[in-house]
Amino acid sequence: MVRSLIDLHLHTIYSDGQWQPVELFDYLAATGFTIVSITDHDILARQDELRTFGEERGIAVLPGVEVTSRWRGLIAHVLCYSSRFTSGVLASLVDETRERQLDNTHSVYAELERRGYRFPRRDQVLAAQHGQLLRPIDNARLLVEHGLVSDMPEALRLIADAGYTIWAAPIETTVESAHASGAVALLAHPGRGGDGSEIPRYEPPMVAELLDSVPLDGIEVYYPTHTEDLTEAYLKLAHDHGLLTSAGSDSHGPQGRLPIPYRLDQCRELLIRCGLVKHHSS
Repeated sequence: MVRSLIDLHLHTIYSDGQWQPVELFDYLAATGFTIVSITDHDILARQDELRTFGEERGIAVLPGVEVTSRWRGLIAHVLCYSSRFTSGVLASLVDETRERQLDNTHSVYAELERRGYRFPRRDQVLAAQHGQLLRPIDNARLLVEHGLVSDMPEALRLIADAGYTIWAAPIETTVESAHASGAVALLAHPGRGGDGSEIPRYEPPMVAELLDSVPLDGIEVYYPTHTEDLTEAYLKLAHDHGLLTSAGSDSHGPQGRLPIPYRLDQCRELLIRCGLVKHHSS
């Protein structure tokens, strides 16, 4: 029997990735993936297009989105999956999140220009998005590519000083909106982050505390930067709380981390819940 290869956490140019969707699906087909989810940040509008790309290549696509959220003042990312979103509640939430983040991005750009920074190669640097500012990291990229700062950490500090903030809905609202739209909600990459990142690391005790107050459906247990010990700890939390588990590479582009062929059994219950596999599938 052919082994099913899956990756349920991928990003394209529709959010902060560098993958062109066709390029990504060509790669996934060539490397034998059978089930994937494109979880672009705070956008649900492209799901039909992405599903079609998958169908054309024999790949099942689980509609998904990674929602920027906040818990007790800390950023938390939530992966929401559904074979069919049954209402527009979650879509409205992510649209508002994206619009507020875009407003802040343009405000920061204006402040940088007010301070005397100029970006004559903006169209070239942001060519994949036709020179448009689409996300907060664009301002940092412009600073780096124009040689106005020495590296990305310095660029991030500068845009923060220019007013960059992350707008995020309370995680309780995210989960409620997902459930109202027929989706499941899982905590993304809890073991990533820390060390000055804007996303904190959610150590197992912290995840346990979060689960006591927020009705999440699962945890992204399998993630490339999770240590073996962390993976086991998150797996135990999922088991003890009766939660779903997911696996994803968080691949953003061909120059960075590539999709990872996880096993179907690592996410079987999630895929059953979403109707992509039957109980006896392997």
